[in-house]
Amino acid sequence: MIREGKQDNGKYTRYFRLGATEVDLCNRLRLQALLGFFQETAGDQCQEFGSGWADLWNKHGLCYVVVRLEVRMRRYPGTGETVRIDTWPENKLRLIFSRYGEIYDERGELLGAIASQWALLDVKARHFVRPTPEIVAMPDTSTLSAPFELSKDHYRAVDNDDAADPCRPFSFDRAPVYSDFDYNRHMNNARYAEWASDTLFRVLSDDDRALEPHITRLDIKFRAEIPAAMAGQPISITGNIWDNSRRFAFEGIARGDNAPDVVHFEVTGEYGV
Repeated sequence: MIREGKQDNGKYTRYFRLGATEVDLCNRLRLQALLGFFQETAGDQCQEFGSGWADLWNKHGLCYVVVRLEVRMRRYPGTGETVRIDTWPENKLRLIFSRYGEIYDERGELLGAIASQWALLDVKARHFVRPTPEIVAMPDTSTLSAPFELSKDHYRAVDNDDAADPCRPFSFDRAPVYSDFDYNRHMNNARYAEWASDTLFRVLSDDDRALEPHITRLDIKFRAEIPAAMAGQPISITGNIWDNSRRFAFEGIARGDNAPDVVHFEVTGEYGV
C-alpha cells in the first residue's frame, strides 16, 4: 500500500473510507464528496509547503479559487470501500495554474481522474493575483503528466438542435442557500457538482432515471463567483439534454431586472446507464 502524505515524485496521497453520507441513492460515491476529498488532499499538500489556506489568507489576504474543473469517471465505489486520492500541481506558476487528481480503489484500480484550473483571488479587491514562489511553493512534479487534457469541444447549452440527435430544452430556477457557501464566502466548487447531479436527475426521462444513470464526464466553467450575499436569490438553470447521445449542458444565469444578465457558470456532461 502506498503511504499517505508526500510522495517522492511530487504527488500527495490520502485515503478515505466511504460512509452513508458520501454515496447517493444508488450507493455510488457522490461527485461532490469526491471533489471534497480532492480539495482536502490538495489543501494538505499546500499546507506541507507553507501555502495552505491559512497561510494565504493571514499573510497575503488571498485564497484559492477554481476556474475550471473536469471530472472523468470509470467506476463509482460504494459504501464501505476505501479509496485513495492522489493529487499534484503542474510544475509551472501562472496566473491560471493547473492541479490534477486521481482516485483509486483498494486494489489500485484507477476509478477516475480530475483536471482543474485555479487562480489566487485577492479577498478584499476580488481580483486575481499572479502567484510567485514566495507566495505559492510547490513540489517538483516535472516527471508527472496530466491524466487527461481538458476538453476542447465544450459544447454550449445553447447549441442548435440536430435532427439526428434532438435535444430537450429545460429551464428552472434554483437559489443558493446557506449550506452552499464555504469559508471563502462564496459557493464551493463541490456544490456546483451537486447542482449538476441534481439537474441531470431532474431533467432525465422517466425511463433513463429508472436505469440509475451516472455521470461519466462533468466539465464546469466558473464564469463569475456566487458570493454568500446571493443566498436566496434565484439563478436560472437553462440548458438542453440530448437523450440519444446522453449529453447535457446548462448555464447558471442571474437575471437582472435593471442590470445585464450574469452567467455564473457553464456545465457540460455525459452520462451512462
